[in-house]
Amino acid sequence: MSITKKIRTALRQFDAKRRNNSVALEAGFLKLIGGRKGRQQEILPPKQVKRVLIVRNNKRIGNMFFLLPYVNKVIEMYPDAKVELLLTDPWQGQVFENLGLSKIHYSQFGLKTLGGFFSTMRALRKQTYDVVLIPYSGSSDRIVTALVTAKNVYGYDDKVNGAVCSHTFKQTRRYKHYALGCMELLEQLHKAEPSDYYARLVLSETEQTLARSELVELIGHENNKPCLTYFRGARGAKVIADKDWQILLGKFKKYYKNELNIIEILSPDVVKPLADADFTYSNGDLRKLAAFLQQVPLFFCGDTGPLHLASSAGAYCVGLFTVTNVTQYGCLGEHAVNVTNLETIDASKLLLELGLT
Repeated sequence: MSITKKIRTALRQFDAKRRNNSVALEAGFLKLIGGRKGRQQEILPPKQVKRVLIVRNNKRIGNMFFLLPYVNKVIEMYPDAKVELLLTDPWQGQVFENLGLSKIHYSQFGLKTLGGFFSTMRALRKQTYDVVLIPYSGSSDRIVTALVTAKNVYGYDDKVNGAVCSHTFKQTRRYKHYALGCMELLEQLHKAEPSDYYARLVLSETEQTLARSELVELIGHENNKPCLTYFRGARGAKVIADKDWQILLGKFKKYYKNELNIIEILSPDVVKPLADADFTYSNGDLRKLAAFLQQVPLFFCGDTGPLHLASSAGAYCVGLFTVTNVTQYGCLGEHAVNVTNLETIDASKLLLELGLT
């Protein structure tokens, strides 16, 4: 065996031992703070379940929209129960308004917010949940779950979930999309066949009416030209060059013979619009931004939070996935098209695919 192969083999063995040791350490810590204390071996029938808690500690905005199908399905599968949701930060709760959740808690999990974390956990420990669900196997989710009093705790079968779950289920990865992988847990638990998922963010009629008024005020009451909106903000390799945006916008200006309102969405990271933009819009309120994008006939965006916000709001949107795996992270909205090659975009064909012609 060559020296290079010996080094690689040694590194693989070291990494395997490191992972095994970290798994053992985490499992031991979880057992120390609560583990499976109070869990029941019998799976409660859905009709006996009166209180459910979904645990999802994650700060990424896109992952909040990806959680919508799961939350909606849990509410559907436990019609007689009060379904509660545990998130990380208070700003995340607005994504789940109007879904029918009984309550939303915020763990404030983090070193800088330990006071808030302990306060939340003290309040949760006063309750006894019939069912706690861990849709994703995150270490912070397991820590929170170990501290919660629950009869049944369900998660996927992995090396650590067994330290806090009363029951685990093998994931066959039937679903390729990140947002739908957790649906399999519910199907196995309830012995249910795969069914339609509902990934919508539910906007009130008032929110939609205000957004329509905002759009009219922005472009003018007598302006009847179609609107195209876009957002350039992204991170790292997901950033699309300004020249590529200009080429894209040029295709649609040509298709509409320049009879088109172009609106750029601005943000703290994108404060100066392209010269192509006729109007600009910005709003730090996620729900107001979602409602506005829902009213605009067409929205273009790279793989970033506002894209999945628009898609979940039911907006007609085009996701520009120049880097990310579309199968795993593409838009789930019923009015969304995922594009991987900007050069192949044809205005006429794209509008036809979206049903906008």
